[in-house]
Amino acid sequence: MRLLAASILFLSGVLASAAAVAAPATEDSSWFEPLRLGASVGAGSDASMARLEARWNLKRDLWSTDSKSVRIRLGLEASIGGWNPHGANSNLMGDIGFTPIFRVQGAGSSGPFAEIGAGAHLLTRSHISDTKVFSSAFQFGDRVAVGYRFGDALDSELAVRFQHYSNAGIKQPNPGINYYLLQYSARF
Repeated sequence: MRLLAASILFLSGVLASAAAVAAPATEDSSWFEPLRLGASVGAGSDASMARLEARWNLKRDLWSTDSKSVRIRLGLEASIGGWNPHGANSNLMGDIGFTPIFRVQGAGSSGPFAEIGAGAHLLTRSHISDTKVFSSAFQFGDRVAVGYRFGDALDSELAVRFQHYSNAGIKQPNPGINYYLLQYSARF
């Protein structure tokens, strides 16, 4: 389990490094915007969660209108967090994840955005509580979010997110778990 978690983090670092090295030689040859760091907190009916996130957004749009009033962007997020399950016989547990995220946003440094993403997560255990047991510690994390970019000196963002974890039916039982999260992030 630790080997898989280390592999996920290593792979995300390799992807970011390889993209930066393979970028075309221009005035600014990096493929990614500066690192964005954030934190999320939230809860669901089965547990509460807190998480730290590091995100690399591609500089170029995947698609945009001619006026750039609507743009689709891609980001890669690595996260580490803790779950505090509700119920008897439940203790704090860990979550390491890697998620590609598609974002729809407008032009300019401020304004609303919407996101959708699906990634891989590794939990420190599959027994969440007496009433919630997953069949494996490997889970997929699907998300949808809406937020606002403030365009300030830190390029701050605030978002609300719905996040669902399940193993997509790979192994039973597959009860899934849902969270509603508040996320803040800034670019460094």
